[in-house]
Amino acid sequence: MNRKRDVASQDVFQPIRQERISEKVAGQLKKAISTGIFRVGERLPSERELAEQMGVSRPSVRQALQQLALLGIIETVQGGGSIVKNLTEQEIGTPMEIVLKDDRQRVLEVTEVRAFMETWAARRAATNRTDAELALIREYLEQMEQDLEKDRIRPELDFQFHTEIAAATHNTIFVHLIQNIHQLISYSLKVHREQVFVTHEAQETIFSHYLRIFKAIQNQDADAAEAAMKEHLQFVLREFKSQMLS
Repeated sequence: MNRKRDVASQDVFQPIRQERISEKVAGQLKKAISTGIFRVGERLPSERELAEQMGVSRPSVRQALQQLALLGIIETVQGGGSIVKNLTEQEIGTPMEIVLKDDRQRVLEVTEVRAFMETWAARRAATNRTDAELALIREYLEQMEQDLEKDRIRPELDFQFHTEIAAATHNTIFVHLIQNIHQLISYSLKVHREQVFVTHEAQETIFSHYLRIFKAIQNQDADAAEAAMKEHLQFVLREFKSQMLS
């Protein structure tokens, strides 16, 4: 009986190997990326900085970065250094953009998807945002206010406003997904701003919605943030259907 147990245990237990320093470095970097400390497209600290901060040798850091590059988590950029790749990135951007272009029904569908995603995001952002993230959201809001006074439209500010709210959720997978479809969202926002909400009155309405969303996130009022974002996107959908699909 003991003999059978000994044989069985040989199939269960494996020799424990000592983890290499480079693997520990890679583990810390993966954790920093997965928790959103380093976002998509952001550059990691240099090999020298990482080595100093972790108290390890530069060759160990270099090996760790090579491991992460092989896994598709980071990529080396021209001029040196590494940036965080989009973990959900697939070859869907270009064909989807072709389908979306000049197709009002598809633009509507993108907005419908956003209505679900970004309502949830506003709620999470109100709960999880930091002061630094709130300052970034405020910065884009202030730029939009200046544009409103000058009767100028910059759709890219809308996208940055929504992107910072997404980042404030602290849900790394959601942030990567948003980045993956950012061209689709950017195009839909461009259509909304340049073809639908073109009057000064419409711009004032959009800004008032954004202000309510910001204040709710500032006050960390999740219910109010969710309600404000829902009201905004329902308004966008209603006006888009009325003006572009009639």
